[in-house]
Amino acid sequence: MNKNGAVKIILIILIMSALLTSCTEEEYRASKLYRSLTSYEQVGETVTLKNKKYNRVYLTEEAQLDMSKVEIYNADFDQAVMVEDSSLALLNSQVLSKTIAITSLGKETIINAISSEMASYGLFVLDVSDKALFTGSNLKITNLSENGSGINVRSEASMVINNSNVSVKGVGVETDAIVSISNSEITSSSLKFYEGASVTLTDSRFYTDHGLLLVDNPTENKIHVSLNLEKVKLNTTYGAALSMIDAKASVKISESTIGQNSKNVMSLSNSEGTLTLCNTTIEGNINTDETSSLNILLKQESVLIGQINNENKYNTVTIQIEEASVWELTQDSYVRGIILKDKTLNG
Repeated sequence: MNKNGAVKIILIILIMSALLTSCTEEEYRASKLYRSLTSYEQVGETVTLKNKKYNRVYLTEEAQLDMSKVEIYNADFDQAVMVEDSSLALLNSQVLSKTIAITSLGKETIINAISSEMASYGLFVLDVSDKALFTGSNLKITNLSENGSGINVRSEASMVINNSNVSVKGVGVETDAIVSISNSEITSSSLKFYEGASVTLTDSRFYTDHGLLLVDNPTENKIHVSLNLEKVKLNTTYGAALSMIDAKASVKISESTIGQNSKNVMSLSNSEGTLTLCNTTIEGNINTDETSSLNILLKQESVLIGQINNENKYNTVTIQIEEASVWELTQDSYVRGIILKDKTLNG
């Protein structure tokens, strides 16, 4: 988002927020600002819109809508854009909402957004659920609230985005479904992946306070998180870069850089996990509690520099080291077993 665009969005939000807090909903609906924006609803049909301004767009019953250079400013109490069992193509457009910017749901729903900006003061900027599909490229996704999150993908939905930027103070991406992110940058408190999620992060940068969280799914009968990082840069300010909490999960990290100020690579609490490193060097410690178990595989010239369970001395980790890979201990470590493939143990 360029400077002028950011200023424009902030000014509009301030105007809308001030208006809503200083008058009733009826007074707001009678105001000049509200009357200057129209609500667009489409049931079925195929329509193309260009150079329009709305306060809300609602699609249902297999509607197909192509929008380009459209501005949607929603200061009402629902989503700026709702797509239900319909298709939306969004090009060179702006969506700004006091609540959620875009909600998509239903197995017939497909949204393709290109070169567009989406901002929210709500719980999420994007909410994708109930088998909906969202694809996006060259997107600017911003949540301007103190605790607001970026993207929520759940209930068998799917999301694929690339060349995009997400900036929020809450959770950047929250999902129990299928998510693929490439050539993108996310700045957030954390990324949260529930059991049931299958997440692929490629050629991207993630700047987080609390890293990647792999957690139990309290609402769905799902039991595993799959996370694949390839050519990723992950920076974590506090705590472990990867945390498993009450979850079963597998993590594969290839050709990536993992940085954390606390020097903790991974933490497990009441979890069962697998960590595979491929052609990756990671410096930091691994800690588990006594109710967890972790299998580590070092392959393709990977290097792990750090200790395992030095403080609690739990024997809950098994590490397998393949040829040309190295585990460089920095302190005494406690493991259940060491498996050497085509190697000998020295020292």
